[in-house]
Amino acid sequence: MKVLVTGGYFDESGEGVIWHVDLSEERAEPVLRWSPPDHLRVAKKGFAGGSLGPDGTLYVAAHAAVVRVDPSRAVVTGMLHQPCMNDLHHVAVQGQRLWVSNTGLGAVDMFAFDGRFVGSHALLPAWANARRILGEDYAVGAPPIFPGWSGATATAWESIGHDDGYHDLDRRAAPFHRLKVPDYLHVNHVGSIGRRVIATCFEDGTLRDLHDYSVVAEVSGHHLHDGNAHGEGFWVTSTVGAVIELDHSTFMERNRVDVFETGHFGWCRGLAVSAQYLVVGLTELRRRPPVGWTKCDTAGSETSVLLLDRRDGRLLARVSLSDRERHSKIYSILPTSTQD
Repeated sequence: MKVLVTGGYFDESGEGVIWHVDLSEERAEPVLRWSPPDHLRVAKKGFAGGSLGPDGTLYVAAHAAVVRVDPSRAVVTGMLHQPCMNDLHHVAVQGQRLWVSNTGLGAVDMFAFDGRFVGSHALLPAWANARRILGEDYAVGAPPIFPGWSGATATAWESIGHDDGYHDLDRRAAPFHRLKVPDYLHVNHVGSIGRRVIATCFEDGTLRDLHDYSVVAEVSGHHLHDGNAHGEGFWVTSTVGAVIELDHSTFMERNRVDVFETGHFGWCRGLAVSAQYLVVGLTELRRRPPVGWTKCDTAGSETSVLLLDRRDGRLLARVSLSDRERHSKIYSILPTSTQD
């Protein structure tokens, strides 16, 4: 099996990278390295998740732009940016639309292939996001989604109380699209099953139908990333090493694979599913994150791509993408060829 892997580095460059990984040969090589222009550069970001279009074009998220790539020529053919884009996590190709997980804004935005904005599925009210874009944040754990029936004017918000090592404290230090901001639900992946378009939410482990905003499933105790349909299942990853198959109609759990039982572990994100295999990504951790991690030490974690037997989770192949100097990370795994 051969796959494209999107990712970046936890360094100051903001560089995105796409690797070509041949799991049968257990080797990898970079296909493309992309340095964002100054007005889009955010340290420790790079490429997040992406999808291949019907013509083979790759659409991949950067922190504040959708980047269009021709993998056959290894060139960037366009960038799509809006000032309200922040911490984009994934671009899905569904029908004739690009569905963009605008994580920092708390929305899923839709674009036509020509770049025209079509609409947005907002998970926060417009007035709240207007304030956030201008530099205000609500108190952590208290998003303004319950305004009540009093008709009272919205009051000032509590600012971020402490430095968590990730979010920017000075929310007016740069334009919204270049900042690392607290977010609501942390919607980070979009997948489809039948006519339903499902958003995967990291913060509360929910899967939400974007047509009626219903919660179709809640995987409690897990911080979820991917959401891929295959056959009768809808597959998600959890950062603590679980790959979970949900029934495509009831969204009840059908199967679970513990990736860490292979002896390899890391921040579990990136998934491709075939009839025989699971291809799973791991990202090295150099400090314990505040959420969604196990009790084990992060020492020994790695950035790698694992090929697993779908039936029993047995490790069949492994390709390391670890980079000691730059600290590499993985987001999406996109098959370009399969063996089944």
